[in-house]
Amino acid sequence: MRPTTTARISVELKRALEFYHGTVEDLIRELIRVLGVNETDRRALEIVLLEEEKATTPGMLAERLGLTAAGATIMLNRLEKQGYIARSLHPTDRRRVIVMATELAAHRVQELVVPMIVESYKMLLSSYDSAELDIIADFLTRAGELQKIHRQRLRDVDPYSKP
Repeated sequence: MRPTTTARISVELKRALEFYHGTVEDLIRELIRVLGVNETDRRALEIVLLEEEKATTPGMLAERLGLTAAGATIMLNRLEKQGYIARSLHPTDRRRVIVMATELAAHRVQELVVPMIVESYKMLLSSYDSAELDIIADFLTRAGELQKIHRQRLRDVDPYSKP
C-alpha cells in the first residue's frame, strides 16, 4: 500500500472506531436506563448472565470489575434487591458463595438485547463473505485484547488528586 492510502485508511478506521464506540456507549446508556441499574451493575449482570454455567463468585466479579470486596457486596445487594441476581452457597464447597442471574434478569435481557444481537448478526452475515468475517472477527478479538491490556494499565495508575 502507498503511504497516502495507509494514511487515508488509518483516518477512516479511527473515525469508524470512534463512531462505533460512541454508538455502543449510547446503546448501553439506554439499556441502563431501561433496566434501572448503573453501569457497574449492568456489567456485573452481563458477566453473570454470560458465565451462567461457571460458578460466578463475588470475588470473581470484584476482580473483573476492579472493585473491592466491600464494593462488590454493595453492588450485589443492589442487584439482589432489584430481583436481578440471587446468591447461594456453592453446591460442593459450602464455604463459597455463587452468584446467579434470576429468571427476571434473563427474561428482561432476552427481551431487550437478543433481538438486537440477532438483527446485527443477520446484517453482518449478509453483508460480508466468510473471509471478510474472519478478518473482522480477528480485528475485534485483537482490539478486545488491547482493551484488556489498557484497562490493566489504568488499574495500575493512582487516581488524580482533586484540585
